[in-house]
Amino acid sequence: MAVVLVIMGIALSMGLRMLQATQDNAAWSQTRSKQDRIKVALISFMRSNGRLPCPDIAVIPTGIEPAACATAASGYGVLPWASLGLPRDTAQDGWANYFTYRVATANPTPAAPATPPVPRAQNNAQNWTLKTAAGFNIGSLTSPVSGGFTALQIDQRNPAGVMSSIAFNAVAVLYSHGKSGWGAKTIGGTSNSAPPATALDEIVNNTPGSARFILRDFTENAAATGGFYDDLVLYITPQDVLQPLLDDKTLKGVCSAYCAVAGPGCTAAGVPVGNPNPVCP
Repeated sequence: MAVVLVIMGIALSMGLRMLQATQDNAAWSQTRSKQDRIKVALISFMRSNGRLPCPDIAVIPTGIEPAACATAASGYGVLPWASLGLPRDTAQDGWANYFTYRVATANPTPAAPATPPVPRAQNNAQNWTLKTAAGFNIGSLTSPVSGGFTALQIDQRNPAGVMSSIAFNAVAVLYSHGKSGWGAKTIGGTSNSAPPATALDEIVNNTPGSARFILRDFTENAAATGGFYDDLVLYITPQDVLQPLLDDKTLKGVCSAYCAVAGPGCTAAGVPVGNPNPVCP
């Protein structure tokens, strides 16, 4: 009887572990799927409005973007799901916490040194929430690979713990705080406890107003370089949001948002990729 009970205990324990693993995998897959759906919604918003939305920074999220978000701090908050035409559950990751959404607002900080040669912003006025000459322009499609300025910086740590920069020109970041949920906004409007000191890379991502985000593989090893990490980070580039508008020739309707100089002249020189020859009003 004792042997039978031991065997049953082992089987039950294994079954619970398998169930937990299945649930975790489902949550990760659901989170990635929602991130892809949100990316499409952001491109659609750009098509209709000529800009990206501001984050929802209400104490209790409503899904509605505020009137403006010119500062770094106001460019960091909850995804404005209602303004994007999405149901609220789409703005929640696989663990029922809200996604954090960061959009590039005016950032006068010069870029890091010119090496390695990765994409950089055209200038230091990368506010992608403004449909004005002070916001951004279509030149961002050909951002220089050296010099220039930082919009949002994306770094990646490899399994060996080595960090490298993969972009300085990201226009938006959407990230899940993972299974741990550290720092995430809950559906009730409260914020979970911040990442501990043993999760150094997550602390970088979770800093309000941060213009730098770190991507890496999941690890529960707090002793690893950068510490524990379970964030899921999706970053969006100028090519992601502008190229579809060029490809389907819908850029013309919002051309004034992208011309370096308002007025006639947004032609081949101003549209370096997939030129549909739009003319600014």
